[in-house]
Amino acid sequence: MKSNKMGKLTERQLKAVPHIIGSPTYSKAAKKAGVSQKTLYEWLKIPEFKQELTEQRKQIADEAFCVLEQSLTRAVETLTELLGTEDERLRRLVSNDIIEHILKHKENEELEERIKAIEEKVAGGKRR
Repeated sequence: MKSNKMGKLTERQLKAVPHIIGSPTYSKAAKKAGVSQKTLYEWLKIPEFKQELTEQRKQIADEAFCVLEQSLTRAVETLTELLGTEDERLRRLVSNDIIEHILKHKENEELEERIKAIEEKVAGGKRR
């Protein structure tokens, strides 16, 4: 998880990064990392430190989304199974959820197509 490609961060700084990511506040992170809050705030001003923090946060988020994606099929199956429930109120709520998800998906596809068309026009205009 430690990228530190340029070797500009100290071992102490690298060891502090997971504590920052896993803590709800910087004061708690500083305590867990064994540094003062002042030191932590100074480190947060260092571009390489902020970049390392951002990269590790992104990696954790990517891993979390992979876990969620693995459960997507099961979640969809559960949602569609609820369409058969005897509870009319629940059936209506589930139906609305499914419709909302489909509409949102179609909206996103449409936006992607429009953005792609705009990017192609812009790229074509630059070549002239």
